[in-house]
Amino acid sequence: MISIDIGCGRKKMAGSVGIDFSPMSDADVVLDLNREKFPFEDNSVDFAFSSHALEHLTLDGFFNVMSEVYRVLKPEGQFKIVVPYFTTTINYANPFHNNQICFNEHTFRFFSSDAETDALPKYQYETPSCRQWGLRYSANSELGIEFRTRKIGFFYFPEYRDLDEKSRFLARSTSTNVVDQIIYTLEPVKPCPIRPETGPVASGDDPHVFVGKQLEYLKEQVRHLEARGVSAPDVAVAREYAENTVRQGDLYAVGGILSPVNFFVFEMDDHIQRMRRLIDTLS
Repeated sequence: MISIDIGCGRKKMAGSVGIDFSPMSDADVVLDLNREKFPFEDNSVDFAFSSHALEHLTLDGFFNVMSEVYRVLKPEGQFKIVVPYFTTTINYANPFHNNQICFNEHTFRFFSSDAETDALPKYQYETPSCRQWGLRYSANSELGIEFRTRKIGFFYFPEYRDLDEKSRFLARSTSTNVVDQIIYTLEPVKPCPIRPETGPVASGDDPHVFVGKQLEYLKEQVRHLEARGVSAPDVAVAREYAENTVRQGDLYAVGGILSPVNFFVFEMDDHIQRMRRLIDTLS
């Protein structure tokens, strides 16, 4: 089994090939992690490890290491990463952290196209605009690499260690100095997936047909809620969209406010999800 320790410093992992930029380290291979390739064949490494090294790279260096690890790992290999959690005051202050990447539970969503993950409960990563886990294509760019997040772990400050999981999640989402370090276990996805059509409307489909279906569905939701006496403000807004949306070419207007069709799809989806949550409270 071949294991590599990236940025090993003076604490190289036992049984590994150490890689570091410094000749004063315990490295077996001295190279510039920010730009140089690793001296290993494609698909030849079983396990890669990096502890408190990635935050010291430049942003380009971070992508270089991620690309090189992806290249050399076997398809069933793993990459374990330990880095400081972003929202600690000592991390903010450290002048040797070159890239200031926000290492938290969301970081490696941008290296995945998976709809969901087993690494975290959905409530810990889902946001109104990013409901699915994988965000690899969110910048309309192609990295050419993909990692699946197998596990995420947290080293908490002492006062948070004994809280239940939801309380710890709330604390780390709203406060500083809750988590000291975060640990990821990643697995390369090989061959690298090719970008699929993304979003609620695939290219080639008529988005206006999709909007028409959304409007009909929203009308049914509003009728269902009003028949049960629900009169929440969100229902009134949804009724306005359902009954008074006017198409103007490739634009849609509600109360005189225009939206392009590709954005209007997401506006409609937001109202549909709000109605769905209200309906769920009735059952």
